[in-house]
Amino acid sequence: MILKELYDLTRNMLHAAGVEDHEFDTGCLFEDILKADKLALMLRGGEEVPEPDADRLMAAAEKRCSGIPLQYILGKWEFFGRTFFVGEGVLIPRPDTEVLVEKVIEHFQKAGNLSPEICDLCSGSGCIAITIKKELPKAVVHAVELSSDAMPYLIKNIRHNGADVKIIKGDVLDGRIIENFADPDDFGEFRKIDAVIANPPYLTDKEMTELSREVKHEPELALRGGADGLKFYRAISALWKEILAPGGLMAFEIGFEQGAAVKDILEKSGYSNVNIYKDYAGNDRVVTGVN
Repeated sequence: MILKELYDLTRNMLHAAGVEDHEFDTGCLFEDILKADKLALMLRGGEEVPEPDADRLMAAAEKRCSGIPLQYILGKWEFFGRTFFVGEGVLIPRPDTEVLVEKVIEHFQKAGNLSPEICDLCSGSGCIAITIKKELPKAVVHAVELSSDAMPYLIKNIRHNGADVKIIKGDVLDGRIIENFADPDDFGEFRKIDAVIANPPYLTDKEMTELSREVKHEPELALRGGADGLKFYRAISALWKEILAPGGLMAFEIGFEQGAAVKDILEKSGYSNVNIYKDYAGNDRVVTGVN
């Protein structure tokens, strides 16, 4: 089959399967598997595609038609201009999360603190922790993750991006985890860090029953936030305040309808200067507060 015919076949397959952005997804599959972009299609559209390559393309297209996310099929995705490896068991990096990273970086740049100690909770692929470390090279960054399925991606992405991020494996809701920050010089006390940030699970039980077929492939552990979606915000705001320095930053990504609720949680937990920031679509996406 020639390249142009294979492209049309793939695009039509994805369209018939209800893939929303079938044109974009087809282009990504062709670039990744056949190294053929739009220019190649114009210049080499009449060339025959070797059968093994065509078979690999068709196998990937069939996976996409079945609802498997494009990012899992490609095995990687871009975040903040860097490549992160992803697959079954780890949350896919999304552009909205870049707002959280931007606000954290902006906070420390304005404060003139370019070597803060930061803890990224529910780290998953590590896209937040790694990006902050690359953008603030003098920072000390910890990535906390519970999932054994996500851990290999976190490790691989740290190595791939050359980021000196320290990994802590554990449950961010378990009080024992902050023992990792015990002060070696003061028994029973904790070292104080400059920021705790998190993109925690925040979908409600109802929302979990309404997931798209693509999102259903992502790990429930990274999605389910309790009956009202606020379980992690309540727990993290209280528990991790213990190691947050006076003036330290607590920063969350949130669901677009959770701004007021998370702001209220932070204020009732004793945080000041609580702000809500919007994503690129104009939806509430980040809430920050100062200890």
